[in-house]
Amino acid sequence: MAENSGGIAIVGIGCRFPGADNIEEFWRVLSKGENHVNEIPLERWDMEAFYDEDADAPGKTYVRRAGLLKNYDKFDKRLFGINDQEAERMDPQQKFVLECVFMALQDGGITRENIRKSNTGVFIGVMNDDYSRLTSINDASNYSVTGASNSIMSARVSYVFDLRGPCMVIDSACSSSLIAIHLASQALLSGDCNMAVCGGVNALLTPTIFAQLSKARMLSRTGQCQAFSASADGYARGEGCGIVLVKRLSDAIKDGDKIWATIVTGTNQDGRAVTPMTAPSGEQQELLLKTVYKKAGIDASEIDYIEAHGM
Repeated sequence: MAENSGGIAIVGIGCRFPGADNIEEFWRVLSKGENHVNEIPLERWDMEAFYDEDADAPGKTYVRRAGLLKNYDKFDKRLFGINDQEAERMDPQQKFVLECVFMALQDGGITRENIRKSNTGVFIGVMNDDYSRLTSINDASNYSVTGASNSIMSARVSYVFDLRGPCMVIDSACSSSLIAIHLASQALLSGDCNMAVCGGVNALLTPTIFAQLSKARMLSRTGQCQAFSASADGYARGEGCGIVLVKRLSDAIKDGDKIWATIVTGTNQDGRAVTPMTAPSGEQQELLLKTVYKKAGIDASEIDYIEAHGM
């Protein structure tokens, strides 16, 4: 990495993904090429009541499959000092984030006492609010406001671990997690915080968004993302949480941290370069790549691997 690139180091990772409850299990999923996109079970919702092959059927979805977590409704509330009544009113996304932050701290060899009262920022990407769609006004309690609010996704982390750095939730749709990491990196480089907790979370609890995305023809009927293929017919929805702890590279080296990787970030907006609004601009994507490579002092001809998202 170039000397003037302002290196950012990943010093801890925690995650829960379909088929994997931690980073070691996730590596197994990747290395073995496991596929954990399955039929949506009755414990989520009655698929037969909301399924229709006709994409235009009102209130229906043509999708039957998704990537889901096992034991999504299990939570060790005592570990985080949360009482029974409050835990009952918490969005599972908040629970996923707390669990993954705890795992990331363990992975980085950082204790709760070490991090308490520190200038650590929290940047969490989240765009969906399925849990709030399930709550009823007649079933509200004094914990309902914080339990169902997306803004609490990051504040809950700062509160539980007593962190004093900047704290925010980012919703930029599909790029929410990436923008969260970008903003965390900028906060580190500007001196707003000395370490940052960042990542993203998603939980699939209702068929509502499935129906909306079906109307837009964005979802794959096969339940598989086949980017860059003539067979591509949309994307598959999944849930989970990924959290990374990041520091300035110089601090990570000085502190003797385990460094997973170094990163450099960038961001852009397509404006009205393409139509419709949901379509990505190849031209703007290319410009962003060139900008990031230049910032990091990277020779594009030396890049061996690129990971991409697409339908």
